[in-house]
Amino acid sequence: FVHCDPHPANVLLREENNKPVVVLVDHGLYKQLDNDFRLTYAKLWKSLMVADLHGIKTSCHELGIDEMYQLLAAMLTSRPFDEIIERSKSGSFAAKEKTGGDKAMIRGYAQRYLREIIDMLDAVPRQMLLLFKMNDCLRHIDHDLGSSPTNSLVVAGTYATKALYDEH
Repeated sequence: FVHCDPHPANVLLREENNKPVVVLVDHGLYKQLDNDFRLTYAKLWKSLMVADLHGIKTSCHELGIDEMYQLLAAMLTSRPFDEIIERSKSGSFAAKEKTGGDKAMIRGYAQRYLREIIDMLDAVPRQMLLLFKMNDCLRHIDHDLGSSPTNSLVVAGTYATKALYDEH
């Protein structure tokens, strides 16, 4: 199951046996991902983490995206595609803090590629839309907690690899 609305009002902490326990509330946006989709999504994240261009294209194709694979990758990671590939190839997943210029560039991309973004969102499986929402919420939580912008990428890549390993 994936909780697709993990904003701060829906995620609470309580203490149990002197340890913090995460409590999820607002159970309206749980989604059970079908196994084929879950594994394809995991393959995509793994491919993004190791700069496997063939794996990225193959996973995107399985998700219904062909020509717009770079856009899908950029939307998932909130980074330009070239930066994703270069950072992965170098083995450094450390993402620099976004500056005002970076934010303006992202806004410019969003405006420039609005039609492609709409077309892509229309083409992906419906499950993906909820994962976009969840990813954005988690990125904002990371930011609010002062966590590195890399945190979400590394965690997603780690769990994607674990899901693929567990499947075999």
